[in-house]
Amino acid sequence: MVDFQIPEWLLETQGPLPPLTNSKKARRSFAQKSVDTFSGFLLDDFYAERIAARKGLMQGLHPGVKVATSLVLIFAASCLHSWASLLLLNLYVLLLAYMSAVPPGLFLKRVWVFIPIFTAVIVFPTLFNIVRPGEPLVVLLHYGGHHQLTITRQGTQAAVLFVLRVAACVSVAVLLTLTTRWAYLMRGFGMIGVPTLFLKILEMTYRYIYVLLNGAQDMFEARRSRTVARTSTREQQRFVGNTMGSLWMIALSLSEEVHAAMLSRGYTGTPHTLSNSRIGGLDWLWAVFIVLISIILIGGDRFVW
Repeated sequence: MVDFQIPEWLLETQGPLPPLTNSKKARRSFAQKSVDTFSGFLLDDFYAERIAARKGLMQGLHPGVKVATSLVLIFAASCLHSWASLLLLNLYVLLLAYMSAVPPGLFLKRVWVFIPIFTAVIVFPTLFNIVRPGEPLVVLLHYGGHHQLTITRQGTQAAVLFVLRVAACVSVAVLLTLTTRWAYLMRGFGMIGVPTLFLKILEMTYRYIYVLLNGAQDMFEARRSRTVARTSTREQQRFVGNTMGSLWMIALSLSEEVHAAMLSRGYTGTPHTLSNSRIGGLDWLWAVFIVLISIILIGGDRFVW
């Protein structure tokens, strides 16, 4: 019978262990932030693909009809000059999103998170009488004797119209992308006359950006798993530069291999999808309805404006 004993070095005490760092208050490293960003991007797109597969109003339409009617709505939004008409158009697109099984919170987040940041830089100067003279609403300060810096009514109206117009256009684009798979979306753009070469570049970019993101995520995850202490900013920047160079070499090699594989499988330059659906009666009714809605909005806007 063999007598097993614990080695003495395992029984030696090394003093109390250092306290654990609170994960909520700990500052994330550069690699951790990068990995979280890559993962969030991939998860968001996967969730968008699940929304496009749901049974909803927009999901059941032909891709070419959806693209054409979306362009009609964007054109209508560009022609409107009344805040009431633009507000009605925004509410109408929001109703379409609800009928297409798009979560309202996700839809509003994708639209109204972008708009304030984009419009703050462009619209903010137009509020003041220095840029757009008009009837003063709020007097901010007096300078140079009788001069005033004010927020004008005309500038405020122009800012509100710009925000609502951008919101309507972005809402239509977000609804289109959320309710249409990427391959079918490219097919819809091809039906309205977008050059095939441009669509091929978009398809390859969309498809293999995820391959590169996965590669970058693996690199950052490997670095984080091998890092036992916080590194300096210079070292992190050096790692980013090396990662970019490695990804560039991977992309160059992958593009050649993918092109050779596509040619060996009979690729002739024309993309094909598994869906062979044709434009039906419901699609034509939807197109006529959207055109009528756009005419009514533009006509009513001209009457009000």
